Amino acid sequence: MSGRRARSRARGRVAPGAILAAILALACAEEVSAGLDRGPYLHQTTATSTIVVWRTADDSTGEVRFGTAPELLDGSVVSGVVGRQHEVKLSGLQPATRYYYAVISDGAMVAGGDAKHYVDTAPPTGERAKIRAWVLGDSGTGNQNQANVRDAMLTHVGRDRPSLLLHMGDMAYSNGTNAEFTDKFFAPYREILRNTTVWPALGNHEGSSADSATQTGPYYTAYVLPSAGEAGGLASGTEAYYSFDYGNVHFIVLDSHESPREPDGAMLQWMAIDLATTSAEWVIAYWHHPPYTKGTHDSDTETQHIEMRENALPILEAGGVDLVLGGHSHIYERSYLVDGGYETPTTDAGILSMIDGRADGDGPYVKPPGGLGHLGALYVVAGHGGATVGSLPQHPLMYFAEAQHGSCILDVHQNRLTLINIRDDGEVSDHVTLIKGQGIEIFAPNGGEALTVGGVAEIGWATVGPIAEVGLDYSIDDGLTWMPIADAVPNTGVYPWLVPPVDTAKGLVRVKAVSDPTIYDESNASFVVEGGVEIGAIDFGAEWSYHDQGVDLGDAWRMPGYDFKEWPSGPAQLGYGEGDEATAILDADPNYPSAYFLRTFDVDQEIVGATLEVLHDDGAAVWLNGQLVASVNADDLAYDAWASAQSDDNAVAVFDLALAPNPLVMGTNVIGVMVKQVSGDSSDLSFDLKLTLIAPAVEPETTGGETEGGEGTTAGGGSSGTASGGSTGASSATGTAGDDGGGCACRSREGGERLGLGIGASLLVLLRRRRRRVRA
Repeated sequence: MSGRRARSRARGRVAPGAILAAILALACAEEVSAGLDRGPYLHQTTATSTIVVWRTADDSTGEVRFGTAPELLDGSVVSGVVGRQHEVKLSGLQPATRYYYAVISDGAMVAGGDAKHYVDTAPPTGERAKIRAWVLGDSGTGNQNQANVRDAMLTHVGRDRPSLLLHMGDMAYSNGTNAEFTDKFFAPYREILRNTTVWPALGNHEGSSADSATQTGPYYTAYVLPSAGEAGGLASGTEAYYSFDYGNVHFIVLDSHESPREPDGAMLQWMAIDLATTSAEWVIAYWHHPPYTKGTHDSDTETQHIEMRENALPILEAGGVDLVLGGHSHIYERSYLVDGGYETPTTDAGILSMIDGRADGDGPYVKPPGGLGHLGALYVVAGHGGATVGSLPQHPLMYFAEAQHGSCILDVHQNRLTLINIRDDGEVSDHVTLIKGQGIEIFAPNGGEALTVGGVAEIGWATVGPIAEVGLDYSIDDGLTWMPIADAVPNTGVYPWLVPPVDTAKGLVRVKAVSDPTIYDESNASFVVEGGVEIGAIDFGAEWSYHDQGVDLGDAWRMPGYDFKEWPSGPAQLGYGEGDEATAILDADPNYPSAYFLRTFDVDQEIVGATLEVLHDDGAAVWLNGQLVASVNADDLAYDAWASAQSDDNAVAVFDLALAPNPLVMGTNVIGVMVKQVSGDSSDLSFDLKLTLIAPAVEPETTGGETEGGEGTTAGGGSSGTASGGSTGASSATGTAGDDGGGCACRSREGGERLGLGIGASLLVLLRRRRRRVRA
C-alpha cells in the first residue's frame, strides 16, 4: 500500500456453520442505510475470487458473509482492521457461479442478505464463454442526463445485466473529490455496482485530486485495482495502469492523463511485455484520451490524444489489439477497421475495410485468428455518458458519429465481438461486429424482444466463410438445454420461425454450421415468449375405443366419418402383459402386429400450438383427422408390419406438432393411434396419450417490445443467471415415417418443458423436417 492510505483489507476464507442461524435472521432484513456511506461494490472479480468494498460513515469492523443462495450465506471473511473503508476478498470460489453476500459492520448487517446482492464469478481464463460489459465514459455529472443514460441501458438489457463496467474516466465532476465520488458515481450506480464489477481508467477530472506517481487521492482510495497481476496479466506495480483477464479476453487499462506516455516510459514498456505474454483470443485496451476523435475534443491538436496515438498505438496494433475504447470527448464515435493511422493530422489512410461492419448490413469486419499484429482494430469513443455532448466535422477514420448521450454494451462470445450504442432515449443507433476466422453472428432475435406465441419471428444471422447449410435451435432456459427448429436449411441469413407455445423470459436462438457444429452463435441476451393459453384436450387416463381382433382395417379407420360406435372402449392405460393396465385388451398368441385406438375431441377456438405425449410399447403412429402427425418406432405403417425398434416399458415420446398445414378443424376432431408390437412373442403392449392445445391469449402482447426489470429506483433491473455456452445442446434423431394419409408434420423433444410450434398463415408453404425424440 506504500503508506498512501489506511485500508481495512481481509484475505482468506472460513466457513463457520455456527453462524448460519444468525445469517438466516439477518437475510430477511432491509438494507441499513444509516452509517453506510458507499457501496457495497465489487472489484477484481476473477474465476475464483472477488473483492467486496464498502465505506461506513464512522470507523467500524467489517465482515462479508456469502453463499450460493441468499438464505444460505455459510461462508464468512472477517476484516482484521477497524476503519471506514472495508475491502474484503472472497477466495476459493467456483468459476462462472453466482454467489450472494451480505456486508456486516460492527456486527450489524448494513447491506445485502437478499437476491439483489450477488457476484457472478468469471469463467475460467481462456474459456470461450459469453461476456457482457457496460462501456461508459464521462458520466459523473449527477444530473438527469447521467440518470437517463443509466436507465436506458438497464431497460435495454433487462434481466441480462452486464458483469463488467468498463469506465473510461471522468466519473466524478468537477475535481474527483470524495464527496463528488460519493454523490456522482457511487450513489447513481449503487444498484448496478453491487453486482457488476467496475474496472476504471483515470480521467483528467479525477486527476485534479489524484496523483498517479504516489497513487494517492480520492480515485486511488475508492478503487482496488490489480497492481500485482492479481486478476491475470503482467504485474504493473501500480494502480494507475493494469491489465486483467476475463474468459478469453485480455483487457489493458492505461493512464493517459498523468503517467508518462513516451515509448520508453514505464507504462508503455510494461504494456509491450504484457501484450507479448498474453495468449488471450481477444485483446481490448482503453484509457481516457482517445487516439481518434472530433467531438468536444480534437485528437489532432491536443497533446494526450496525439501522444497516445503516436506512441501507444504502434505497440498495441503490433500486439494484435482488437478494440480500443476511450472517453474524454463527449460524443459517440465508431471507426472502420483500422491499422497504422498514426500521423497527425489523421487521414483515412489507415482504413483496412470500408464496409459498415454490421451483420444486417455489409457484414461483420473479419480478422484471421491467432492474434497476429497489424490486422486491424476498432476504435470507439464513449464519452457521452452524462457530460454535455458536442461534435466537430466527422473524423476521417470514423464510420459513425453521434453527439447524443448514451453508453455501449460490449458482448464477446467465442470468436465474435459485438458492440452496440444505446442512446439515452433507448434507441440503438449503431452496432458493429468483428469476427475472427470463420464464424456466425445472430442479430435477431438478440435480446429484449417480446415474441408472441403463434406469431412469426424472423431469425437473422450473418456468416463468414463457406457455410452452405445451417441448423437452428432454441432454448427457454438461458441455453442450458436446446430444442431443434430446423436441422439443415440453406444459409440464406434469414429464417421465419413459428414462435412455440411456451411462456419464458429466458429465450435464446442458436445458429450453427451443419458441416461443423463448433461454428455457431447464439443470441447475446434473452427474449420473452408470451401470449399462449394451455388447453387440455385429452388427458392421460382418458376413455378410448379400440380394435384388437387382428384385422387389417386399411386406411378408412383413421379418416373423419369412420363409424367406430361398435368398438369396445375403456380408460387408459390400455394394453396387456404388465399388470398396470386400466383396460386389458386381447393378448393373442402369437401377438397381432398392430392394435387400433380411436376417440374424438372438440375444438372451439383458434389453436396456435399442440403437444402430444404418447405412452407406447413398442411402436405407435398418430393421425389427426386422417393426417399423420407423429410416429415412434413405426417406420412401416402397414398393419402387418412390426415395430421398427423395441421400447422400454411405458416409454413416452413427446411431439411438438407443426400446424402448417393444420390438421385440426373447428368442431369435432378424430384422433387415431396404431400401436405396434415388436414381434409375435413380445410379452406386453401399452398405450396412453395426452394432447395439449395452445390457444392465443385474449390480448396478446405485440412483437418487438423490450423487457424491463424492477430493481430499486432504476428503470431497468432484474438479475441474470450465468448462461452456458451453446456447445452442450443435445442433438435429435430424425425419423422417416411414411407420408400416409396427409404426411407427417411433427416435432418431438425430450422430457419436462412444454414446447411446441405455433401456426402462422404466412408459413403454410414452409417445408418442415420431422424430428423425433423419445424419453423413457
